[in-house]
Amino acid sequence: MSISLIALDWGTTSLRAYLIGDDGVIAARREGGPGIMRIEGGAFEAALRGFCGDWLDAHPQAVLMACGMIGSKQGLIEAPYCLCPAGAAQLAAHVVRVTLSDGRQLAIVPGVSTVDASTGVPDVMRGEETQIVGAVPPIGNHVVVLPGTHSKWAWVEDGAIKGFASFMTGEVYAALMGHTILGRLMASDAAHDAASFSRGVAYGLEAPQQFLHRIFSARTLGLFGTLESAALPSYLSGLLIGAEIGGAHSLHPVTGRIILLGSANLTARYAEGMKAANLATVAGAPEAAACGLTRLAKA
Repeated sequence: MSISLIALDWGTTSLRAYLIGDDGVIAARREGGPGIMRIEGGAFEAALRGFCGDWLDAHPQAVLMACGMIGSKQGLIEAPYCLCPAGAAQLAAHVVRVTLSDGRQLAIVPGVSTVDASTGVPDVMRGEETQIVGAVPPIGNHVVVLPGTHSKWAWVEDGAIKGFASFMTGEVYAALMGHTILGRLMASDAAHDAASFSRGVAYGLEAPQQFLHRIFSARTLGLFGTLESAALPSYLSGLLIGAEIGGAHSLHPVTGRIILLGSANLTARYAEGMKAANLATVAGAPEAAACGLTRLAKA
């Protein structure tokens, strides 16, 4: 197989690399490389060569393309955000190229930004846009949800991201568990409790505008013995996800099936939460970033 692309999904905490053939098929993959926050002194090229230098040497003619936080202010070079609507053509037109020490060019995909027309408040994503390009059919209207530290809800029309909204669900959960009184009653290493999770989803979904009031229930239900300490983390997780779903639905009512992109465990929780909201879901492509980088390289 002839290799035409070395694709890098280079985020804050990890680096994944893919060898892509002329036919778009993944020939090889590597995981566990250093994310940008683990690289000191701006030694990004050295980190890249340490992770997949053999690939670079073996395929000198292959396009080298990266997405993710490597294109942020904290990365190798900032790739300015591309304003919505943004599809493969717009993203490819805004790719930033960096010349490495051996003369080879690294193409870095830009992030995407949007501005709320009613409030003037901006929102951004970086890395998720490439997954969306790789996972969403080029025709039709689609809703894509990418759960995570900062969950993204994106509305896509004919392959272009028309708008999106970020929810700090994962980061807020970690902060509440580790740095507030809510975590004092919780068994942080407890197994998932489906019944308590569903109860939390229902409570958060019912009134997302009461979020700051309702999260206190994660303490009072424990104080009064209604939920055991092992059940409280699942309850809190469900409450946050329920509030996120309700909040997203209030921003932009959802119709049709939602494409979920992310880790199996997390997307399973979101699928469970969305079922409670009568929203249908479908799992997206597991290698969405690699597919997206392939499409962007061709564009």
